[in-house]
Amino acid sequence: MRKLVLLTLTFLAACVMLVMSSMPMSIVTAGPAMAATYDPRPLCADRTGATTPIVRYDIPYGTVASGGIYCRPLVQSGKYLVNSAEIGSQAAINLGINQAVDVYAILFGGGTVTSFNNAFKICLLGTGSLYFLDANQSPRPLVQLTGDSDGTYTCASLTTAGIVMLTNSSLAAPTPAPVVVTTTGTPGTPVAAGTGTPAAAVAIGGVGNCSLTTNKIVRLRADASTTSTVLTRLPYNTTWKVTGRVAGWYQIIWTNKQGWVSDQFVRATGECGNK
Repeated sequence: MRKLVLLTLTFLAACVMLVMSSMPMSIVTAGPAMAATYDPRPLCADRTGATTPIVRYDIPYGTVASGGIYCRPLVQSGKYLVNSAEIGSQAAINLGINQAVDVYAILFGGGTVTSFNNAFKICLLGTGSLYFLDANQSPRPLVQLTGDSDGTYTCASLTTAGIVMLTNSSLAAPTPAPVVVTTTGTPGTPVAAGTGTPAAAVAIGGVGNCSLTTNKIVRLRADASTTSTVLTRLPYNTTWKVTGRVAGWYQIIWTNKQGWVSDQFVRATGECGNK
């Protein structure tokens, strides 16, 4: 009986070894091949928690106090997931949108905010030109973002809610608006934005006793251009002394710095020069 049991166990062991020897071996390593597929940037989810690989973000803590930032895909791999009217910009659609995501913030109490406490990085899958439609402005201007690509995603920084898009083509570079430096009551000398070089044949208006009041939260820019650096955001219904004027823009003094405000979002009073 004992011999029969031993023979049976030996036979079963041989069967197990035979089955194992016929199975392919899979060896897991932590080499470069795995590193190439790992991305430390988390996927940006919508309010349901659903994610898509077309959008990732790198967001500092406290970017939205008592709330979170969400991403709703509008266009994925060139296919519209919503009616194209939701994009709200025919100029953007004409560029050939490959990816588009609505980036927004919801507070824990259910409210919304459109300006964030910190800049954060948003990344869309693929390569191309990044554009943005700012939720703080109406109508929303189409602004090209400065993007950087790692070959898989193209990333840029956001500070406000809106629609970020990755397009197949780009708009022609706009001609920068001239910057004028002037003192109250004295017309200034126009210069090309950011260069200090006098501009030729630029029609400007001098200002006298001029002030402006903001109609909403308004971006203050370093130069008179929608692509210029944002210095700060002026609060709603605040009044500022105007020191310069070019077509479409007012210059004011903010914390000992000169900045520019679009005339679309302010009301001016006094001797404010030509538009």
